[in-house]
Amino acid sequence: MQSSGKSSRRFARSHLVARCAATIALAGAVLQGQAAHAANWFELQGIANPAWGKAHASAWIEPAYTRFDTAEATNHHVPTSDLVGPDFERSEALTVQRARLALRGKLNRHVDYFVSGEFGDNAFTRGGSGYAPRLYDAHVMLSHYLRGVRIEAGLIRAPGPEDAMSGYMGYAFFAQLPTVIGQLMQPTFYARSQHYVQVGSGYLVPEAAMSSNNGFHYPGVEATDWFKVRPDVELSYGVMLGEYGKVFTADTGNGPIAAARVQASWLLGGGKGPYRNDLTAFVWRQQARPSINGVSHAMRRDGLGIVLRRGFMVPGATSLKLEYMEGRGTIVAPPPFQPATGLLPAQQESTVYASSSNQARGYYVSAGVFLNRRVELDARYDYYDRLPDLAAAERTFSTTGLGVQYHFTPLTRVAVDYFVRRVRIPNPAAIGAADSPALNLASSAVAAAGNELNVYAVIAF
Repeated sequence: MQSSGKSSRRFARSHLVARCAATIALAGAVLQGQAAHAANWFELQGIANPAWGKAHASAWIEPAYTRFDTAEATNHHVPTSDLVGPDFERSEALTVQRARLALRGKLNRHVDYFVSGEFGDNAFTRGGSGYAPRLYDAHVMLSHYLRGVRIEAGLIRAPGPEDAMSGYMGYAFFAQLPTVIGQLMQPTFYARSQHYVQVGSGYLVPEAAMSSNNGFHYPGVEATDWFKVRPDVELSYGVMLGEYGKVFTADTGNGPIAAARVQASWLLGGGKGPYRNDLTAFVWRQQARPSINGVSHAMRRDGLGIVLRRGFMVPGATSLKLEYMEGRGTIVAPPPFQPATGLLPAQQESTVYASSSNQARGYYVSAGVFLNRRVELDARYDYYDRLPDLAAAERTFSTTGLGVQYHFTPLTRVAVDYFVRRVRIPNPAAIGAADSPALNLASSAVAAAGNELNVYAVIAF
């Protein structure tokens, strides 16, 4: 068993190195003779525009229509993956996915603040107790007191994946995160004080004990800064210490979390703010020790990637984003089906694989091109391998997305995205013999994963 663990670790490390090399090589090929634009989200999330003064209000909403192609499993239930969240009652729905109100400003040259609330109907505002608007951002940033260090404190984004760092104007396929981020980096939290039934390597957590997710935000303190080491090279870093869990939901508070991200940006001239011309490469790590049934387990997440764009809202503007990440400990598998009479607990409850030996890994590649000033075409592929260390529990998820956006302004757009989804069982024999009820149910559940259509607008005020 020890030899197998070492082999798995060697495979994970070699997989990460290979992805990194491929990422850098592809970025270099795309960059030849081109400019790019990306952004420094440490700065954009922490520092207010001086023109806004001491208080600047803003808002945006995202009305969305979502439809899944559905099929029933052998137990005559539609899998959770074919139902529209956050209530998971229908395969087709029209919702206000997000509705954000924000206030931010610069009190003086040293102090910036940012406060926002989420009013949409989504996995952030829904939990075991139902819908409730929630505070999304609430932090201050102190600058210029110490050379090379800015201090951000409050409810802040943990340094991590690019889609967790960026604002809503920063990426395509806004209505649907890559699976590896949605499952590995943004799990729902569970009530720490309850006792959960252990089945094999996992703990069954019923829906009533689950809270909403935290939108990548944790209460904590972060040291961060950005500076030029050459006229065309900027280095940025962020190191955070906070509480792992859901703010204002005390029972989900589950020990400290430490997170860090380092990035290098090659400045190519032109653009500013979210549309600054640059190529950014980054690496990050998050660590925590959440507990379940009174026992703490090490949790770690690692990732690296690049962000590249060439222009914005001009004909021929292009974009590219690649990121690889992996995790150990607290790997959460959502419930295969929604609660219903006759289903076993394992078929309708989330399973938390808490041990640090439990693993997951995945990546995504996203690209886009503007056909003219308004119309942007996008494509994305993402892959997620959940629990490769547990033969019976392992599932792989691959999703190919195609989208088109029409930009009215840099902040307001409408979009249509279509996703072709595939879920696979790599080790069916570990679940049961051919034609056994257990294998038939598992196979029919993954085969039922249908394609997804999203039609939505992002409207800024």
